[in-house]
Amino acid sequence: MASTVAVRPRSSPAIPAAALGSLLFPAGIFAWLLTHPQVDPSLVVPRQHFFIVSAVSLLAFGLAALLAIASVQIAQYRVLFLCLGFMAMGGIFAVHGIDTPGILVVGETASYAGAVVGVSAYLSLFVPALFFAASYTPLTAAFERRLPFSPAGWLIVLLATALLIYGGLAVASTELIANLPFGVRPYSTVMGATTIVLLLFSAWRQATSYAAARLALQGILVLCFILLAEAQVIMMMGQVWRLSWWLYHGAMLVSVGLAFWSLTAQRSRGQSLRSIMEATLELEVNVGAELEHAETIAALAAAVEARDENTKGHNLRVANLAVRIGRAMELPTNTLRTLARAGLLHDVGKIGIPDAILSKPGALDPDEWTVIKRHPAVGHDILLRVPSLHKEAEIVVAHHERLDGSGYPRGLRGDQIPLEARILAVADTYDVLVSDRPYRQAFDRIRALRILHEECGTHLWEPAVRALLHSLGERWDDTMARQPRAA
Repeated sequence: MASTVAVRPRSSPAIPAAALGSLLFPAGIFAWLLTHPQVDPSLVVPRQHFFIVSAVSLLAFGLAALLAIASVQIAQYRVLFLCLGFMAMGGIFAVHGIDTPGILVVGETASYAGAVVGVSAYLSLFVPALFFAASYTPLTAAFERRLPFSPAGWLIVLLATALLIYGGLAVASTELIANLPFGVRPYSTVMGATTIVLLLFSAWRQATSYAAARLALQGILVLCFILLAEAQVIMMMGQVWRLSWWLYHGAMLVSVGLAFWSLTAQRSRGQSLRSIMEATLELEVNVGAELEHAETIAALAAAVEARDENTKGHNLRVANLAVRIGRAMELPTNTLRTLARAGLLHDVGKIGIPDAILSKPGALDPDEWTVIKRHPAVGHDILLRVPSLHKEAEIVVAHHERLDGSGYPRGLRGDQIPLEARILAVADTYDVLVSDRPYRQAFDRIRALRILHEECGTHLWEPAVRALLHSLGERWDDTMARQPRAA
């Protein structure tokens, strides 16, 4: 059965034209109204203001919820920061709507409510822009591999708490929020200018990805960030309650609405949130990239290849298989990266094994088996000398352990074996079976999968074998039936 290949949805030719129109329309209308103030009417309609602001807030919260799910699946801060940005926009802009004079706040405090609306307007773009820029800054990408993702849930809780406190104060202590300087010059000007710079930076960084891959959501995010920057310009230059001022609300609604529509549309076509965001933000783990970005790993992998010519390419194939298994099991990105590195280095201990044993064309005798069984421990000792590879060292030393305790070098059983090592064992076994060796020719794929199937539960971890079959386009129940058992 042919393996299934995920097809990335490319943007249609109509998208760039539509995007250009979406960008030029609000800017053009606003510029025209500024130069023709006599046709820029005053529209003081608090209830309609509340409705459009609430629509933006709900869409932003919906986006944040979808991105929160994706961030948990991928375990990447770049997705989390996008989630926090839209979450902040939804919460602060909701306050902007609720405090519209005449909605909840009336009477003597209505004037303070108007000031709160101004403060919230600027904060509703400034705070999200900080998170968006954090998602695209090179600093985040540089430290992504080193930062544990475990505090991520607390960041969502912390922001949610801050938004609830802000909303409570805006309603119960309106005067307190109204006295914040963020809605008046020069503070609002500085905040607005900073917001525009951050949003344009995010748009530029996302545009580089769109130029390379031309994926729909990549282009939509570029459009989203630029529309939000336009909304900030209109907010700063427009006169409150004028038609020109209303355009910034429309720009925000279109921006968030397009992003929500694009994400949900791709999701409705059967794509997972994880695959959508990995493609959009270029987060998919690639074994070749691990080699490019880690000189130590590249050097060690090359040393293993040079040491054992008979298994050339084996380490790279095992690494790719391990990542495919991990992806099929929906493991987080950091785990996939660990699998990629451990796969590349799983046989590094063979550097210490004599050539006569590595290249022997026949079966090994008991003494030679004793020597070859040392290579996981030797690899472990080598990798422990590199501080950044300690996690990989614990996987490498366990990749020949077996579930029933019959493996080596420590005789670990079941869950005593690290999860990544259980996955690596399946990838390694499969590649050994389908590759030529000095002592035998390669098995065909069906026979190799049949052997993996038979060793489930005793030697190999069944979830990893099932994931491998899935990644290869094979069905678990069909594997045993497709070929008679070999003698």
